[in-house]
Amino acid sequence: MKVMQVNKFWRVRGGSERYVFELSRMLSERGHEIIPFAMQDPANEPSRYQSLFVSPVELSDPYRLPLWKRLAIAGRILNSKESEHRISIVADLSHPDIAHMHNIYHHLSPSILRPLVDRGIGIVMTIHDYKLVCPALRFYNKGKVCERCRPYWYFSCVSGRCVHGSRSASLLCATEMFYHDLTHAYTGRIDRFIAPSQFVAGKLVTRGLDPEKIVVIPNFVDSSRWKPEGEGGDYVLFSGRLTQEKGIVTLIKAMAGLPGVPLKIVGSGMADGPTRQLVRELGADNIEFLGFKSEAEVRRLVQGSRFACIPSEWYENAPMSALEAFACGKPVIGSRIGGIPEMVRDGQTGLLAEPGDEVDLRAQVERLWEDPELAITMGRNARNLIETDYSSQTHYDKIIKTYQQVKRT
Repeated sequence: MKVMQVNKFWRVRGGSERYVFELSRMLSERGHEIIPFAMQDPANEPSRYQSLFVSPVELSDPYRLPLWKRLAIAGRILNSKESEHRISIVADLSHPDIAHMHNIYHHLSPSILRPLVDRGIGIVMTIHDYKLVCPALRFYNKGKVCERCRPYWYFSCVSGRCVHGSRSASLLCATEMFYHDLTHAYTGRIDRFIAPSQFVAGKLVTRGLDPEKIVVIPNFVDSSRWKPEGEGGDYVLFSGRLTQEKGIVTLIKAMAGLPGVPLKIVGSGMADGPTRQLVRELGADNIEFLGFKSEAEVRRLVQGSRFACIPSEWYENAPMSALEAFACGKPVIGSRIGGIPEMVRDGQTGLLAEPGDEVDLRAQVERLWEDPELAITMGRNARNLIETDYSSQTHYDKIIKTYQQVKRT
């Protein structure tokens, strides 16, 4: 089967891209041909179709650009003729059976779906975040969960400055969502929406998506690459983006009250500087920042930990970091929010704490740290869960079944 994998980045930037590359590798190993389509970038992984990728655009701070450039970017976000043209060429050259969408908004836009539908190509989309149901992607604003917007009614996004704290950025994202809702840009052209968790599937349904077009397929991890290397461990690990919604501040405050428990923090992000300053203010000598690390380095750090922490305070979807810890035989202390409780089964593969509650989080960390045998038992349970519910083969079987359901004969 020829499968077009479509994502705005063709390089690893976060969990969603890690999934895209793991999925592509798994499909290739089983004899399927992968056809990438993304945005041009010198840091991209090699691809024979690189020259046909869409031109790059930087959206991190477009509001400092001249007005005409901002208008051009807005037009591209709403309806990109370039993306539509270039994906048509790739489709005509490669003749894919299936097009698998991932994160395509902004940089590519859903205009890429039209030519695929016209060519009779079945389309599925994995939901990595909440873009289809929240203009700001995250259901999170000003330090707390936010669900004020409703279908076709996104004024709260603008008034709350939900996107980068900017009214103009929020207006653009609200307009984008309203326009794509009005034209059924996603819902009218995608055959199946793949939700990595039951929680995400529920959010899609409550926001008006047809439940018949939604299938729940949890993420997976290659257990031959992420595997246990001894039991125990002499530190707690956090690995992820350093941003407010990830609960990093709550974790630091909790761990500052446990001076005998070492915490290693892997990752970078907007909260990097402020969190380092917080650690200095609290005098938390047990907390160490390691910065960005490669996948191999992260794997070694997970293997050397006693357990991992995912203290998120937003509707976390299905974090890859939890699966990677499980695969290494490590339990996880996670927040009782979003899709995390579906993975971290309280008392079996880890422990749950209330999101944003540093006292509860500290208690759970202390409980698991003071009982190494319990951590080892939970870690074994977690590894067993990977080999059943989250294995490569289980994921492959479900993905192929979904592809076959939408493939045009």
